[in-house]
Amino acid sequence: MAKEVISRCDECGASEGVQEFTITYGNQTKTVDACPEHAAPVLALFELGTDAQPAQKPRKGGRSAHAVIPIEDLDIQP
Repeated sequence: MAKEVISRCDECGASEGVQEFTITYGNQTKTVDACPEHAAPVLALFELGTDAQPAQKPRKGGRSAHAVIPIEDLDIQP
């Protein structure tokens, strides 16, 4: 028979609404269980963060659609 795992908040010990968070800071990763009250600061920081952006594809060599001409080589006819 399987036992039910009851998670408790690492800060206050409450078991109601506890969520597990994995936090990476620098080179360390830790897991913490937090009730809604103690998870609020973590969730607020998460909302401020940005999504990881996929790396852009490198551009192929060659000329762009807009040619760049040095100003000394510009020949303007009146």
